[in-house]
Amino acid sequence: MKNISSDEAKVEDEDEKEKHGELLSLPPHGSEVYIGGIPLDASTEDLKTFCESIGEVTEVRIMKGKDSTENKGFAFVTFRSVELASKAIDELNNTEFKGKKIKCSTSQAKHRLFIGNVPRSWKEEDLRKVVTEIGPGVTSIELVKDMKNTNNNRGFAFIDYYNHACAEYSRQKMMNPKFKLGDNAPTVSWADPKNADSSASSQVKAVYVKNLPKDVTQDQLKKLFEHHGKITKVVLPPAKSGQEKNRIGFVHFVERSSAMKALKNTERYELSGQVLECSLAKPQSDQKSGGSNTQKSGLLPSYPPNVGYGLVGGAYGGFGAGYGAAGLAQHMVYGRGPTPSGMAMMPMFLPDGRIGYVLQQPGVQPQTPPPSHHRGGSRNSGGGSGGSRNGGSSSKGRHSNDSGHGQGRRYRPY
Repeated sequence: MKNISSDEAKVEDEDEKEKHGELLSLPPHGSEVYIGGIPLDASTEDLKTFCESIGEVTEVRIMKGKDSTENKGFAFVTFRSVELASKAIDELNNTEFKGKKIKCSTSQAKHRLFIGNVPRSWKEEDLRKVVTEIGPGVTSIELVKDMKNTNNNRGFAFIDYYNHACAEYSRQKMMNPKFKLGDNAPTVSWADPKNADSSASSQVKAVYVKNLPKDVTQDQLKKLFEHHGKITKVVLPPAKSGQEKNRIGFVHFVERSSAMKALKNTERYELSGQVLECSLAKPQSDQKSGGSNTQKSGLLPSYPPNVGYGLVGGAYGGFGAGYGAAGLAQHMVYGRGPTPSGMAMMPMFLPDGRIGYVLQQPGVQPQTPPPSHHRGGSRNSGGGSGGSRNGGSSSKGRHSNDSGHGQGRRYRPY
């Protein structure tokens, strides 16, 4: 009986290896695109032929209604690589397919799992050993630490997989009641935001870089990435006190395809002996989506979301015609021209989800925005002395075109 059991185990092991190989042979995460606005009579072959002008297409899924031969007007197309998908977004968006203009953007295919009820004493290597045995394609593990007791974790983690198929395979395995993390029965679910804005994320052309050395320069960072494509801007926010050895930066490319090339699995970046961690900068819509605070903090965990909105010294701007000009500790929206001496660039989120930057004196703590006025608030307060102008509508302070006092225009990186 033991021999039979041993033989069965070997066969099962071989089947698992074969299945793992099949999953890893599928295209990686980021290879699928959404195509909207297709004709209702378009066929799978029509769309595949159209998309093959970009490169190898592995799958076409045209969405159809129940009991209907007509499609819903949109489809999902999977290319062989992330580079081809990025090229498709650049070249197929707003082109014509069978007489209709189509939209092409990234598809929000799920590839990230949330794992709860992790033993608090576990380290990342403990969790990695278990999840890599259960399924293939683990690309990264984020075991969230307990800030009050750094020897422990907070009981949950996020796991990224090579593609959706690998993540789904592991998810099903982990949901088996027999699967345990030590003595704990884990909770497993998709970690991807439910309301991610695919059109916004598909326009991001910036790479977020962390773990930079404290003495890194913009030129060093530019030289490290410029072989992927033309760079429009490199931003290095000043390091927070105590975190000088782990700085962050942003590299903005002209083309999204260049940013995607920079994030290929084969790319590895190192400066002054430190291995850099890179990811695609996220639009604000991803920060607002449901999920853990760790996910929400994503891109800029240490900077308040309201920095730069209406904090420039009242309705007429921090440096407009002398109104509020003395308040250098306040934030100034940065437009064109050289950076004033003694000021440093700080990242912020714009209302439309893009990333902008404000100038701030190093060491100055961001101020809390003043409470906004009600829509029906009196406008009479704007007509007295210069000091009373600050009592005007807060919306005026957010639009440089509302006054003729020479306020700089907001920089829009995308």
